[in-house]
Amino acid sequence: MTLDDASVTQALFHPRPETHGYSPAGIPTTTRVAGAEIAGYLHENSKSDALLLFFHGNGEISADYDSIISIYTDCGVSCWIIDYRGYGRSTGTPRFSWMLEDAEAVLSDVARLGKIVGHEYKQVIVMGRSLGSASAVHLASLNQPLLSGIILDSPYANGLALIERLGGPRISRGDIPEFVDNSDKIRRCHLPILIIHGADDRIIPIGDAEALFKLCPGKVKHFLRVEGAGHNNLLFKGIREYRRELQNHIVRTTGGTVRR
Repeated sequence: MTLDDASVTQALFHPRPETHGYSPAGIPTTTRVAGAEIAGYLHENSKSDALLLFFHGNGEISADYDSIISIYTDCGVSCWIIDYRGYGRSTGTPRFSWMLEDAEAVLSDVARLGKIVGHEYKQVIVMGRSLGSASAVHLASLNQPLLSGIILDSPYANGLALIERLGGPRISRGDIPEFVDNSDKIRRCHLPILIIHGADDRIIPIGDAEALFKLCPGKVKHFLRVEGAGHNNLLFKGIREYRRELQNHIVRTTGGTVRR
């Protein structure tokens, strides 16, 4: 068995297309990789040379963030939100291994993107929400010199347990010995890290986030526990503290003041 088996893919991914004729708030982007087109939206902060590279959750698409994008751009960064294969305007079919490969391709595409919009991004912070934490942790574990920080929103540590909770098959590590989980990869992440998690999350228990925080060897680490928040109402329950910690981490990571 692999994580690309149909039973796993159906549990992890819930793709949906963007509404036909949708008028986006951001700049449409396309990264071509391995016969697929990975779509996204770039939301610019013209006063900043920092970019937040954002990988969303399994039931979301990048267009969903149009109405709340100021939460991120007001913290002093441009924000590039990426859709997985089969999501939004992206082509193809989602698979776990392709999701990680596509994340690498997107990161490598930052320089090209900057030239297209006439904006050089000198610092990149990678962020992953829920399933998107896999892409963010994967990139951070590769010690990419372009990355200057990482943010995890409701991340998982144990992917095999998550698959089972989402209705997928029960898999043991012995079934796929080559599998490297978030809890393994985070040990190679030395970037400044912020982890945010809801105390009442029933989809990904807060213990997963606490485990990642403990395993991360970086010297600059911050953890925000949002009381009363579950998996899908984290922003609603903790918007003030979420904004505050996000902004503080971006300032710490970029080494400057917030530019609005």
